[in-house]
Amino acid sequence: MASKLTSFESVVFAGGGCRCFWQAGFWSVVSEGLSEPKVVLGVSAGSAFACTALLHRGQEVLSSFKRRVERNERNFYPSELMEGRTAFPHESIYRETIQEIVQDADFKRLKWGPDVRILLARPPAYFDGRSGFVLGGIAYMLDRYDPRGDSRWGYKLGFDHELVSIRDLTNRDELVDLIMHSSCTPPLLPIYRRGDRIVLDGGVVDNAPADLVPESKSTLVLLTRHQSADRIPEVKGRTYVWPSSPIPVEKWDYTSPERIQQTFDLGCRDGEAFLS
Repeated sequence: MASKLTSFESVVFAGGGCRCFWQAGFWSVVSEGLSEPKVVLGVSAGSAFACTALLHRGQEVLSSFKRRVERNERNFYPSELMEGRTAFPHESIYRETIQEIVQDADFKRLKWGPDVRILLARPPAYFDGRSGFVLGGIAYMLDRYDPRGDSRWGYKLGFDHELVSIRDLTNRDELVDLIMHSSCTPPLLPIYRRGDRIVLDGGVVDNAPADLVPESKSTLVLLTRHQSADRIPEVKGRTYVWPSSPIPVEKWDYTSPERIQQTFDLGCRDGEAFLS
């Protein structure tokens, strides 16, 4: 079985917030049968899980995140807003988890390992700031409910993509910022700027950017949403995997370690089914 799985030259980790714990569970099972890919693409939370997957830290990120979520009672705190602070706990929990798991030595391993590229979305110049976020939200909803699986409304509305390779970064903190930028979904996360322009969640343009993989004989794409097979494009050399049933946790639900664990466990079961 291992020899069957050694042919994937590239791997794509789709976005999905907490749903990406399915990827962590799936990868923890199937990775022993995989040779190291040449190129890895990640978008939004999938970029964080791509890094932890290559570091073989799936169980660690699960434990770290669950520990923080267990101390968090809700996803919105109106009293904090009244005090002029952010009402959402997501950025601190997300950032602190990445900082705990990815240390300086880990950054060096990632920098000199497979070429890890992280996707960002850039709004059109005439829609900057909060208006760009609103337009991104419209693109996301149109993609979500379009019966075609690859409509890419972000591009149609004038968004552009930017792929940043970890090899172009100089330290761990830049990597943490890059992951946060790729996941930028206001108001849950603040609006970030990279250079002189804002960035938004890479999923605005493509939540599973397999088309951005450089020429590759074989690509494994890890989706994060249960769906029907007729929404999956058929592309030679490309293998899509996705949850066999609806994910237990919502994308931005940072309150339930139980549902996080259930999502990871579903990934493990689906990984075992994939191997068999």
